[in-house]
Amino acid sequence: MIVYDGINGGRSAARTRGGRRPGAGRPPAYREPLVRKTVTLPVSYVEQLTTFGAGNLSDGIRLLAENAYTRNGTPFLGPSPNG
Repeated sequence: MIVYDGINGGRSAARTRGGRRPGAGRPPAYREPLVRKTVTLPVSYVEQLTTFGAGNLSDGIRLLAENAYTRNGTPFLGPSPNG
């Protein structure tokens, strides 16, 4: 049997930990929002892209897209619309 005596059970009005705070959290890695999508890739692609992204598949895909060139030698991705 567990007996609860209520000690430390109330919430203090002067909480300093937890909750939303301005400037709290990890800063965003990109200026524009990221979109979550599902893709189907061969296992060998996943292994190579994960290695390219230093253990992170999403980073590997982003790096590949950012460093890709067309057959004409121009960058695959144009300048960012956000500058």
